[in-house]
Amino acid sequence: MKLRYALVSAVGAAALALSACGSAADNDVASDVSASWKAPEGLTGELTLYSANPQKLNDKLTSAFTDATGVKVNVFGGETGKLTAKLDAEWANPRADVVYLASWAPAAKYAAAGRTMALEPADSGSLREGWTGPDNQFVGRDGSALALIVNTKVAPSTPKDWADLAAPEFKGKVLMPDPRESGTARDLIAAMVAANGKDKTWELFDKLFANGLAVQGANGPALDDVTAGSHAVVLGGVDYSAYAAIDKGEPLDVVAPSSGTTITPRPIMVLKSTKNPKAATALVDFMLSEQGQQISAASKMIPARSDVPVASGAKPFDEIKQLDFTWDEVQKTGSDILDEFTARYLKK
Repeated sequence: MKLRYALVSAVGAAALALSACGSAADNDVASDVSASWKAPEGLTGELTLYSANPQKLNDKLTSAFTDATGVKVNVFGGETGKLTAKLDAEWANPRADVVYLASWAPAAKYAAAGRTMALEPADSGSLREGWTGPDNQFVGRDGSALALIVNTKVAPSTPKDWADLAAPEFKGKVLMPDPRESGTARDLIAAMVAANGKDKTWELFDKLFANGLAVQGANGPALDDVTAGSHAVVLGGVDYSAYAAIDKGEPLDVVAPSSGTTITPRPIMVLKSTKNPKAATALVDFMLSEQGQQISAASKMIPARSDVPVASGAKPFDEIKQLDFTWDEVQKTGSDILDEFTARYLKK
């Protein structure tokens, strides 16, 4: 089988304009974190973190780091597309010290441009294989899987795989995030092509669109639509956002497709331009520590550390079947696949 998380050697600039992340809904974060990170001595000053996290997770992580170090962390939050646009606008005068995104592609772009510094996480031995970028320039801090998000009060049945949504009972009931806005949706299509070939992938989507598949918005609005009952299923919904909605009492089910899906490692990096490298690298170490990973896991993320379990109710990493692809393939072909998908299905 191909190594799913091969190092990225080339990144298409067009892919970076995409939002590429899940819903920014504020997940509730559990407080029962048992581990305690030991901070290095001599940390001072402040940091600026650009983060695609849900805001409550931002607050929990940065508060714990500040409590341990005394270093204040100023957070600018938003979807990945918003953050990369800000980073690009500030190219000549960077303001961020640490950046956390929901997509692998932008991190590879900044690393290739020489904008990031090499990381040496203190607990790197427990990190998932392949979740480290070229020359340790960035690290997947946690991950999210794409799934079938089902409104159990509206759906006629519970689908088990993508192809089930082409059945007559799902006609006009399925919604997919727009891959022109959602990088995760774009990556899913490219991963399907890499794993199954164009003919099989387009045959699937031909059937889905003939059955009334709707395409609109990014991941957050798509989940909101299905939660409200306007459609019955999100095709390629972000798992952690759905789990958070379930915890709030929404009638949703998260189904890992039986033929395979994508789990995106969400990268964190330190910009080489940081004026406080000691504190910046310590923040990354904290987020990859057992304590930091437990905080992430409590927000329904898939931990980067294999020794930290997922939260109750979330599907473990090893129980999610992944498509047979590499991120190298997805990044090299994603832009062209998106153009072809758009021409076939969205420009009618």
